[in-house]
Amino acid sequence: MIQTSSLLINSFREITVNHPLWSHEFLIRCRAGNLFLPDVQVLAVQMYKFSKEFNRILASILSCCEDESSQLVILENLFDEMGQGDITQSHPELFRQFTRALGIDDVTLAALPTAPETSALIETYLQMPHKYGYLAALGAVCYASEGIVSSLYTQLYKGIVGAAPLPKESLIFFEVHIDVDDSHAAKLAAVIEPRITMNEEDIKVRLAIVEAMDARVQFFNGIQRQISKYNLSADSWIFMNS
Repeated sequence: MIQTSSLLINSFREITVNHPLWSHEFLIRCRAGNLFLPDVQVLAVQMYKFSKEFNRILASILSCCEDESSQLVILENLFDEMGQGDITQSHPELFRQFTRALGIDDVTLAALPTAPETSALIETYLQMPHKYGYLAALGAVCYASEGIVSSLYTQLYKGIVGAAPLPKESLIFFEVHIDVDDSHAAKLAAVIEPRITMNEEDIKVRLAIVEAMDARVQFFNGIQRQISKYNLSADSWIFMNS
């Protein structure tokens, strides 16, 4: 038997709230304000590699979605990600303002490699529509991405501003996501929940949420692995990875 809409919302949210992600060592360091500039540079590069693929993730779900109402919500989300038609306000460009402030120019940023854990996170999302269907893939984006971004980015933001004195305009990517993504999550949830009419769909959404959260843990494992690597070297982190 399918739960009522409010129970579904709460049960999906509970998966993310109770996930081990929140006790990850890197997030604990962020909350404690215990990051250094090279740590933030490592984080920034890999966050950029994932963030710039988010448009493709939304497009992959859109390509598998036959429901017109769902298509509209995905398109609105995608339009926001692309700066609502203003390329200077696209989210990848807002993120590059952050990496430039960290001393990473665009050419270096593009040349730096994507960590295996980051690639795995990207592939996890890209494969979801084919593995679980568009509804479950939207569930992962809604609850394990847009739904946690405000809390997750608030913690990352604390670590970042504690590590380096950055101009406020360079941090707009984080401020936009902390303020806006809850509304994206609410619109996606309003589309998803009425369409879960069978237990099989409910199970697929749960599996997709857990898989996305687990991949996010691996992403931060990759951040920690790279930080440990540069700590063992006297060379600068960027030089090591160029």
